[in-house]
Amino acid sequence: MSTEDHKLRPTAPVTTAAERRLTEMISIVNRKANEAETHAQNVDARLNTIEGMDLPGKVVEMSRILSGLAHKEGTAAKLWNWPAMNAEQTYAALNHLVHWRETVWRRYFPNDYAEYMEPCWLQHPDVLHLLGALCGMWHWANTEADSSPLRQAEWLARWKPLLLKEVKDALEACKSEQRHVDRREPARPIDLEAEQEQINQHTLAMQQREDAAKAATS
Repeated sequence: MSTEDHKLRPTAPVTTAAERRLTEMISIVNRKANEAETHAQNVDARLNTIEGMDLPGKVVEMSRILSGLAHKEGTAAKLWNWPAMNAEQTYAALNHLVHWRETVWRRYFPNDYAEYMEPCWLQHPDVLHLLGALCGMWHWANTEADSSPLRQAEWLARWKPLLLKEVKDALEACKSEQRHVDRREPARPIDLEAEQEQINQHTLAMQQREDAAKAATS
């Protein structure tokens, strides 16, 4: 049924002022009805256009584009799955972690470094995971394309204190009983050459195990 079927019509010739007023009102109502029908037709046309656009596919495509841009414009946050990493990956990750510790943590947070860091950290798998997370969260807050002051504040106020408390608890026995190495003076940095040798020996042992496993299956 079209708009014409719903239009109001006077039932007799207009003879009085009241009737003329009624006719004007009928005309207004008919005009509004026409406008409503036109609007409804426009809405239907827009809905049909949207339905044909494959919006879910467009959203997925846009997400991939933005992810690619973020990867190009920023440095992806470090995410290390230590148990799944081979010797080469572990070597690169440990050296990155040490570099971050010395250039960021020790430089800008010397009091935290002196209080929480111990030379025996490599002998504690839980501390390795905690420091890896601390470094990864720092990258998330500072070097990604979408890093922000809010992320920086969250790392400083939330993640750093939380993770360093766990590091302190994990190393407390070594600090109190001097299990692995003599306690260092707070002002003295870790012996980086000795630490690098530890990393080299650790990853060399990993590589030897990997080579032996390959030889056994070949």
